[in-house]
Amino acid sequence: MKKILCLICLFSVSFYSCAVRNYLGSQSGLSEDRVFYAQMINNGNTYGWFNIPAHLLKVSDNLAIYLQNSQNVSTYALTKLAQEFDYHYTSMTNIYGTHSDIDANGKIIILLMDINKTKGSGSQVLGYFNPSDMHGNNKGEILYMDISNANNNTDKAIGTIIHEFQHLINYNYVISGERNEMSSWLNEALSESTSILFNKTTAESRINEFNKINYYCFYTWNAPKQEISNGSSNIVNSLFNYPSASVFMHWLYQTNGCDRNIFKTIASSKELGDYNKVLSAAKGISGYSVSSWDSLLLDWMSEIVTNGSKWTTTNKPTNNCASGDVSLYPGAMIVCDSYTNGASGNIVTNKVNGGSGKTIVLNKDTTLGKGATSVKVSVSSTSSKARTRRSAIRNDNNEESRDINILLDRNGNIKKD
Repeated sequence: MKKILCLICLFSVSFYSCAVRNYLGSQSGLSEDRVFYAQMINNGNTYGWFNIPAHLLKVSDNLAIYLQNSQNVSTYALTKLAQEFDYHYTSMTNIYGTHSDIDANGKIIILLMDINKTKGSGSQVLGYFNPSDMHGNNKGEILYMDISNANNNTDKAIGTIIHEFQHLINYNYVISGERNEMSSWLNEALSESTSILFNKTTAESRINEFNKINYYCFYTWNAPKQEISNGSSNIVNSLFNYPSASVFMHWLYQTNGCDRNIFKTIASSKELGDYNKVLSAAKGISGYSVSSWDSLLLDWMSEIVTNGSKWTTTNKPTNNCASGDVSLYPGAMIVCDSYTNGASGNIVTNKVNGGSGKTIVLNKDTTLGKGATSVKVSVSSTSSKARTRRSAIRNDNNEESRDINILLDRNGNIKKD
């Protein structure tokens, strides 16, 4: 008798679950089961396109969450992803803009899927937005999220969702013809600002990454890896763009009195030249005066050098001063004890008196794309105190995060500039 009752209960639960999903789907124009055409990634590179069968698990105020068949997601993760997104949705759209609804279901679709071919080694992509979905492929507003990350690090997964949501909103204005497509660096910087406002876990992880580098650049988005001595060991700077962008946007936000409208101003700016969008917004900050793009970058780094603890950059750039020959790409900076040469007129420096006399060296060039070239400078780091501190953090500096982001172009290819 007990076995019969158990079977009846199991059947009832299964029937109820299917009925709920059918109801939710019918109420929002969503299919209970569908096949998505999506990319898998292998160590940061495209592995291939695959048909991903999935079923609808949850519909919330603003989301429809699908799960790849044969995969599992915890109830905790599923619930929290929806709750956090819905909680911040109105604020996000007020700041970054509205999104389209080309599939007429009134929802942003999340597909929880197995994104990474290689597990446990190499770079792991947490999620992505594919612009080609807006005019082809799956025809809808879709964000692809890695199932392992959703289950094992739900807070970081939420940060990834809101990061990618900004990309989706941003691209909506491009296909509508209302705005020109943003450069990768500004598009990513705006996505980084979402975590400053809405996801402490991601923002703190960027600061931790920032503390391990000694090459600061987000303007030339895909500048090559830089291996730079700090006087006692070499620091491999290959993932410097996201932490640099995040800390810069954090500084801009703080300088604006923690008023999030600074990001809204940038996102909606009609200025020609993406750096002018940021510069114009900075010029509008009450009590702050800046006249040029290079002055803005030098002001940012000067503040980090002299008052890093305010931004929680506990290992300030003075602990990771650069030494030797360094290739500075447009918008790139290093902090050093002394600067000796640089043939280009694009090199500007700032001696920071409050930072133990450290020198910031910047390539102020604003050229992007194929025309962007680096300038080699020779710098040195001589502080024995700094060398002692650097030795203590040497191992940390060479341990890079395996979690990465990717930005796709309108054809679904990984952008390289």
